Amino acid sequence: MRAILICLMLGGCVAAPSIPEVSGSAGGDVNVYRQAAGLPVLTTSAATRRAAERHAADMARAGFFSHDGSDGSTMADRLRAVGCTGGAENIAAGPYDRVTVLEAWMDSPGHRANILNPAMRTYGVAQSGDRWVMVLGMDC
Repeated sequence: MRAILICLMLGGCVAAPSIPEVSGSAGGDVNVYRQAAGLPVLTTSAATRRAAERHAADMARAGFFSHDGSDGSTMADRLRAVGCTGGAENIAAGPYDRVTVLEAWMDSPGHRANILNPAMRTYGVAQSGDRWVMVLGMDC
């Protein structure tokens, strides 16, 4: 079952094991969509990547799917924990690959709005099991 949710908030924290960032198509395609919309490209950020990694690992390890962490933390908490004060988060669960998870987000009005938000400057994408997280940052 594929499920996607959206959240646009300010700033946050959850401790979870680090996993490698998903690179390549997911990041490149994000910027193709942004450039087509006349927006500046996003740059990768260690901070947003860490926030994405922690939340993806937490969801996979604890077996849940939510913008709230297993410890009750919010996206805002996770962003603050890595030094960011504002951003957005897209999550997905399902048997996606880098291309299809981005397509699913772009087909969802709320997720698309996060990706095409002109205030966003950085991003990080992570996958753990079938849990995907994209964190976009305004100031990190």
